[in-house]
Amino acid sequence: MSEFSIRHFAFHACHILKKRIRQLLNSYQLIGSDAPVIIAVSGGSDSVALLHLLSSFFPRITRIAVYIDHGLRPKETPAEKKLVSELAAECSADFVSVRVNVLLEQEKSHSSLEEAARNLRYDALETIRSQYKGQCIAVGHTADDQAEEVLLRLIRGSGSAGLGGMAIRNKYIIRPLLQESKENLRNYLKENNIAFCEDSSNTDTRFLRNKIRHHLLPILEQEYNKSMRHSLQQTASILHEEDDLLAKITDTVYQSVISRNARQLVLEIPALCKEHVAIQRRVFEKICWQMAARPSFKHIDSLQKLLHGAINAETHLAKGLRAIKQQNTIIFHHPSKAQGYRGSAIPDKTFPALEINSPGSYAVPELGYKLLVKTCPCSCIQADLKQNDTLLLDARSLNFPLTLRSHKRGETFHPLGAPGTKKIARFLTNQKIPALEKSHYPVILSGNKIIAIAGLRIDNHFRIQDNSRECLQLQWRRTDDSNSLLQSI
Repeated sequence: MSEFSIRHFAFHACHILKKRIRQLLNSYQLIGSDAPVIIAVSGGSDSVALLHLLSSFFPRITRIAVYIDHGLRPKETPAEKKLVSELAAECSADFVSVRVNVLLEQEKSHSSLEEAARNLRYDALETIRSQYKGQCIAVGHTADDQAEEVLLRLIRGSGSAGLGGMAIRNKYIIRPLLQESKENLRNYLKENNIAFCEDSSNTDTRFLRNKIRHHLLPILEQEYNKSMRHSLQQTASILHEEDDLLAKITDTVYQSVISRNARQLVLEIPALCKEHVAIQRRVFEKICWQMAARPSFKHIDSLQKLLHGAINAETHLAKGLRAIKQQNTIIFHHPSKAQGYRGSAIPDKTFPALEINSPGSYAVPELGYKLLVKTCPCSCIQADLKQNDTLLLDARSLNFPLTLRSHKRGETFHPLGAPGTKKIARFLTNQKIPALEKSHYPVILSGNKIIAIAGLRIDNHFRIQDNSRECLQLQWRRTDDSNSLLQSI
C-alpha cells in the first residue's frame, strides 16, 4: 500500500471516528445547552483525544480542561500539567489545575489508593462544575476501560448492576468515548499530530486494574476469545439495559413499602414479601444506600434472612446501620449517628431522674414526652378517662414528692389485674411495645416503690378501692400533644 493510500485510509478512519462519536453525543443528548462543559484531562491519550474532539464539535461552548494532581507522581506531574495547559490553549479552552491529597484521604477513609484517588477526583470535578455552573463533566473512559471494569467487578463480586459496567451518562458525568477503543483514539492523535503523556502508574501491576489490563485480558484474548473485549462490552450493554428496567421496578416497589420516620426507614414486611426475591434484594440494597451504608452480598443475605425469620430480631450492617424486625415491619436506623457501633442496636434513651413535688406538667425533653399530674375527688372521675390513657391511683396510698426515671434492668412491679409481679422488661414486651420505644415508658415512684409505668399500667397496690376518696391522675403525653387533662385544671 502506497504512502498516499495509508494517509487516505487514516484520514477516512478519523472521519468515521468523529462521525460515530458525534452520533453518540446526539443520540444520548450528552451536551444539550450552551452551559460550560468540564473536561477531565490527565494528559493521557484518551483524555487528550476527548478534549480535542469536544473542542472541534462545540467550539462556541465554554470548555474547561481540568487537570487533577493526585500528589502521587511528583516527577511526572509538572510535564503533564504543562502539556494539558498548552493543549487547552490550542483548543481555546480554559485551564484549571487542582491538587488533592490522596494519601491523607486513604488514611482517613481506610480505602484503597485507587478508590481514594477516584473519590477525590470526582469530588474536585463536581466542585468545579458547580463553580462554573457547568452542564456536565466529560471523562475519557473507553471501550477498553469498560471491558477491564466488567472483569474487575466480576472478580470482586457484583450483581447485574455492577456487571453492567460504566454508563454513558451518570447524572452529570458523561463518557462520549465509551464505545471507542484506545487504539482508534491513539490513531486519531497520531493522524492529527497531537502530543500526549504516558502515565507510568498504568504499568504498575500492584494495582488490580493493571493486572487485568496487562495479564488477564491478553490471556483471554489469546487462548479463549479473540474478541473478548467486544464480548465484554456487549454483555455490559445488555446487563445495563436490563438493570435499568429492574431499577425502575425497584423504585416503584420501594415507594410502596417504605416510609420515613424521623431518621429511620420503616419497611412493611407483608408488602415486600409479595415481590420476587430479586426485587426484594434490590429494595434492601437501595435502603442501605439511602442510609449511607455500602451494601455487600453478606449484608443483603442477612436482610433476606431477617425478612423471613423470627420477630424481634436484628442484624448489623455497614457504618453502624441496624435493621430491627418488629411484628410486620423492619426498622432501619443508626443508633450512633452513622458511626461504627457494637452491641444492641437499641441503646436506651435515659434522662436525669425528675422530682415531682406537686400536681402540674413535667417535661422530659430527652424523650419528647411530658407527665401531667392532677388530683381530684374520686367522685369526679370521668367514664372516658381510660380512653385518654389516664392512669388513676389512690392518692392516700402515696406521698409527694414522686420520682420519674428510666426503669432499671431486672426491676419488677405488680401490674394492675395481673396475678403477681412481673419484670418491667417482660411486661413491655407482652404489651407489644416496639424495642425502639421501650425507653419511652419510664417508671413513677413514691419513695422507693414503683407506683406505675408512665402511660401503661399502675401497680396493683396503688389501685383505687371502694373507700378511696381522692384520686391521682397521671397522663403521659408527647410534648406536641395538646389533648391533655391539664386543659381542664
